[in-house]
Amino acid sequence: MTEHDYLNLKMGAIEQYSMIVQHKNLPEWKKKGWLAYTEIGLPEGDEEAYMLYGEIKKDDQLIFNRPTLLKQVHKKDIIGLEIIDFNSHLGNYGMGGAGFFGLQLSNDEYLTYAVWGAGDYVIIDNNVVTCDPDLYNKTKPWTSNYGDDKTWNFLTEYISGGEITNYEIGIDSCQIMVSNHDTTFTVSFVKNDLRLPRKVGRKRNAYKTGSIEDYILFQHIDGTLIV
Repeated sequence: MTEHDYLNLKMGAIEQYSMIVQHKNLPEWKKKGWLAYTEIGLPEGDEEAYMLYGEIKKDDQLIFNRPTLLKQVHKKDIIGLEIIDFNSHLGNYGMGGAGFFGLQLSNDEYLTYAVWGAGDYVIIDNNVVTCDPDLYNKTKPWTSNYGDDKTWNFLTEYISGGEITNYEIGIDSCQIMVSNHDTTFTVSFVKNDLRLPRKVGRKRNAYKTGSIEDYILFQHIDGTLIV
């Protein structure tokens, strides 16, 4: 039997895209391209499944799909979407997270930069979203979660309510222009950039193969990207 491609998406680091929904709503999700886990060849009764996919209750159904890349969506469907918040801990490998970065949008999806430790490669107003705490003497990132005096989040308030007015996808970067009341700013997803703080020498690239358009995608806010 040929393995279903939902089991091995081969989208950068992403192997699977899953979500847990109520069984009664399965027909509606199937209309959107989702398939039940049994339809893609996964066995029933896997006791370790919760480590990857989350807790599956009696009336729940585990479903799978393929994420939609930003480049596959008409620009007119993106312009005007509102930024609700962000998440810098997307992506799951069972024992931890991949650190994908997502802008939570008003269409109940994240616009996700799906590279490991993506917050280190997202620049807003010339400042990086996250970085190694050893570099805090060089720059203070938008967010930090290292306890005590190294925990803060200046980003949520700054971007929440902003409206996407335009975006441009290059080979190695994607610029998302946002208007928020009297402020305009740009969210930059980059492969590498001189503005990224580093210890010594050249900072490693965010990804090794392809172009940046292969790593920017939409995922439902309740969906999980498995790496």
